Amino acid sequence: MKSKLHTLFLYPLVLIFSAFLKGKKTEYKNFFKEKKAQNNTDKILKIISENGNFYDQIKQFFDKTSPLYDKTDVEFKIDTTKAPEEKKYFAFDFFRVINIYYTLSMLSSKIPNENITAKISFEKQKLTDMQTDNFLRYVLLIFASQKVDTFTFDTQLLQDKQSISAYETLISYLENSTIVKFSNAKNLYVITCKQGKKTFDIIWSSSSNIELTEFHEVFDKFGKSLTKDIKITNSPIYAFHK
Repeated sequence: MKSKLHTLFLYPLVLIFSAFLKGKKTEYKNFFKEKKAQNNTDKILKIISENGNFYDQIKQFFDKTSPLYDKTDVEFKIDTTKAPEEKKYFAFDFFRVINIYYTLSMLSSKIPNENITAKISFEKQKLTDMQTDNFLRYVLLIFASQKVDTFTFDTQLLQDKQSISAYETLISYLENSTIVKFSNAKNLYVITCKQGKKTFDIIWSSSSNIELTEFHEVFDKFGKSLTKDIKITNSPIYAFHK
């Protein structure tokens, strides 16, 4: 009962802070990890968040009997048929949940490091085109948060060449890049990045299709060039500046 009351008391505080705390990460070197290296000397607070749940995990960040942790590791178990922009209980989309876990790690006296590591998992399966788009956007929102140190994903969960190709393409654009800005206006999402001397936007829409104009080169999620009638859809595209 005491634990439940403590969680209930902390809940509004966490929500308030999560709306204002900004991520600080800009450089993305060695961000993507296929398998996480084990370090026996580190004490890791391991959290499992299934389908966006976070409420039941709040108490783990404020357990007075727990040891001091070196890092928070959050495994997001997702349903690839669900869009990450979809709001749960009319309030919390996936991006908000990432912010909440970052806030919990910041507020906890048990964790001296403000950033977190993240992992995505789901049942091993062959993804449809729509599921691949959803999966890519889950990864992109973790990247755009600027609050995650490293991202781990087991590529063996992907059972088709299409989704593997799309994920490898995403990594090729984002690894060793610098994030300039992330913006979201209604249904439009834009991550602006620099990689070497090139500046590009990763763009998608969570609902309606929007015409794209005034970009030098545009590539689809597989890295294939797009030249005409380019639309911003649920499928992320890479648009390079002139």
